[in-house]
Amino acid sequence: MSLPRLYWRVLLQLGPELRLGLVLVLANLALAVATFAEPYLFGRIINLLTSAQAAASRPTLAALAPLIALWLAFGLVTILGGVMVALHADRLAHRRRLGVMATYFEHVLTLPLSFHAGTHSGRTLKVMLNGADGMFWLWLGFLRDHCAALVSLLCLLPLTLFINWRLALLLVALVVVFAFLMGVVVTRAARLQEKVEGYHSELAEHTSDAFGNIPVIQSFTRIQAELGQLRFVIDRLLGAQIPVLSWWALASVATRASSTLTVTAIFLLGTWLHLNDLATIGDIVTFMGYATLLIGKLEAAVGFVNQVFMQAPRLKDFFEVLDTTPQVRDRPNAVDAGDLKGEVAFESVTFSYDGKRPAIADFTFTAAPGQVIALVGATGSGKSTTLGLLHRAFDPQSGRVLIDGRDIRDFTLQSLRRNIAVVFQEPMLFARTIRENLEVGRADASDAEMMQALERAQALEFIGRQPEGLDTKVGERGRSLSGGERQRLSIARALLKNPPILILDEATSALDAATEQKLQKALDAVMKGRTTFVIAHRLATIRNADQIVVLDQGRIVEHGTFEDLVAAGGRFATLARAQFMAPDVTGTA
Repeated sequence: MSLPRLYWRVLLQLGPELRLGLVLVLANLALAVATFAEPYLFGRIINLLTSAQAAASRPTLAALAPLIALWLAFGLVTILGGVMVALHADRLAHRRRLGVMATYFEHVLTLPLSFHAGTHSGRTLKVMLNGADGMFWLWLGFLRDHCAALVSLLCLLPLTLFINWRLALLLVALVVVFAFLMGVVVTRAARLQEKVEGYHSELAEHTSDAFGNIPVIQSFTRIQAELGQLRFVIDRLLGAQIPVLSWWALASVATRASSTLTVTAIFLLGTWLHLNDLATIGDIVTFMGYATLLIGKLEAAVGFVNQVFMQAPRLKDFFEVLDTTPQVRDRPNAVDAGDLKGEVAFESVTFSYDGKRPAIADFTFTAAPGQVIALVGATGSGKSTTLGLLHRAFDPQSGRVLIDGRDIRDFTLQSLRRNIAVVFQEPMLFARTIRENLEVGRADASDAEMMQALERAQALEFIGRQPEGLDTKVGERGRSLSGGERQRLSIARALLKNPPILILDEATSALDAATEQKLQKALDAVMKGRTTFVIAHRLATIRNADQIVVLDQGRIVEHGTFEDLVAAGGRFATLARAQFMAPDVTGTA
């Protein structure tokens, strides 16, 4: 993305505030014109005074009044424009900073699981904060200073040719030379800054990764090792940042030097021109004012370009995420699914994550409403992928998934997922209260309904031990609870949703045998009347399933009831014998 296009996108992010932004731009234009007019009017007044003195007469008030009136008028414009910009530029920038953060947040939540699997959460957060902050400073700088500076340099500077073209040419030449030198510095610094941003991302990822694994770091006494790695990243970051700072230090020194050189050059040339009757004293005063003014504006413009270049890597990262298109989204004619009955069918479904090796290949299967379907197979056989296709975590490359005889892509995502509840192998709780975690299942659930769901999930006992009951905070990812407690809470959350289709992805894996047995009885009751898909490695938990589907490398190799598959003596029977540790699993095992 080119720099002008990048900056244009930043301005477009003003969105609903664009009209106010345009008003502030007009205010900046008025400020630029007023600021530029003041040295000219002052020079004209000086000319009037000196010409009167040369003629040994006094200037009349009638001659001075129009110039003084214009000077006062432009001064009033400067005050009013300054007040307008001061009042609204900061507020607009702050509002839009929070607005783009909300837009980014919403967009990231819609991105596919493949994006989140390949992108560290620390980097995603860093991109959001840095991108929003970068846009904030660009908006604020542009609306408060840089817009007026750019107008002065690009539009008003050429007008000085009509005042005194000789002095104007010198001024333009000096400004162009200074701008060229600053361009060289900015380009060099910008190239180096991209490398710096890479180290900033690495720093954010490493820090976030460490904070998310504190128990492991403490248990394996990794504190010094992690600190050493962090310091190594910091050293590389500083090594990349110092050259950038050196270039900008050079730019700062050059700016101060150019200011002195420009004023001196204008004064010397102006004096020579005046001695040769080619410039008036008023012209010299005017251009001395312009020299000081334009160098200041050029400093502001360089600061603006500096900000754009410094923020460009961060903004590119931000827009790269924002431009990532969700692979799974509503079709233009998608309809609300309503209340589904729960008949599920896979018709020749094929899906691949990388486009090379299929995770699911030619998968065909039908589940009647209310049936319990168990998926069995080795790790990587395609169990979770199959059920991910059911709730559209991703879409198949070929084939169809149907519910109640209709392609699930014909439904809106929200209405489809409203009819499906998933209990993941990892509980995935929010760092909020127990009540708020349950409200994820159903926002309008009453306390009585929550307590009933907790009771059915065998969770009432540990809820009773919490100091604040439902209002107890569970910590980041539910860390204040045990693994079994977190899983029971996530099961209660799914039960509260009360959908026609339920997915249990190793839902009891974190439970002890006694709790698992209690919960299994509760789940047996809950599963009645709804279509349930169960992924389980412990085959005892799926003995009563209506159908068991055995997967290998994304393909169905066996399916049937528990007894039928054991009697067939195939892959499932081998797994069953290994788990039950008995030669005959059809007996009392």
